[in-house]
Amino acid sequence: MKKIKVFIADDHTVLRDGLKAIFSQMSDFAVAGEARTGAETIEKVASLKPDVIIMDITMPDIDGITATRRITEGSPEAKIVILSMHTDVHHAIDAFRAGATAYVLKDSRPEELLHAVRKVVAGEKYASPSVAEGLLNDFVDVIKRGQSNDPLDSLSDREKEVLALIADGATSKEIGEKLFISVSTVKSHRNNIMKKLNLNDMAGLIKMAIRKGIIKAE
Repeated sequence: MKKIKVFIADDHTVLRDGLKAIFSQMSDFAVAGEARTGAETIEKVASLKPDVIIMDITMPDIDGITATRRITEGSPEAKIVILSMHTDVHHAIDAFRAGATAYVLKDSRPEELLHAVRKVVAGEKYASPSVAEGLLNDFVDVIKRGQSNDPLDSLSDREKEVLALIADGATSKEIGEKLFISVSTVKSHRNNIMKKLNLNDMAGLIKMAIRKGIIKAE
């Protein structure tokens, strides 16, 4: 039986070694190579031509999403599984737009990663359950909003909650405690809000919040 050749791209040696151990235990897999940077990944993948690439997002020099885009631009058939700590749906959307075929969270069990790799080899797509739910909710929101011209309509319900709390003066820690999410997730939501509303600073965000009636000017 022909083995599935897997390439592992992550800047953490311990994680790469762990992944190599997982795949080496499987009779249908073989580790074709590894890299710790985005640039190294692009170079090695071009010559090794693995069946599947396991790609981290946060890496030195070139991030995983950019590396994914560059690889798929030259090889549209490339199968790339993003293995990420980022749970927010917008990272997943960016990854799939770049050409990824799967998005798996780093806290997933090894069995889920193996399942995802086998699915993409079979020509399918995959996303961890919580991410898939977020993608579905986002898709439904888009359908409900239709062609609205109000930029606030581009925000998810969670982002609107975060925006209201930010505009009310709450810190990232306070927002996290109130919404039961991590500070890093709060910051991710804030960055997505700024991007969607085309704002560059907090002052602009506060002004929009007042203008839209999210908070009242004193």
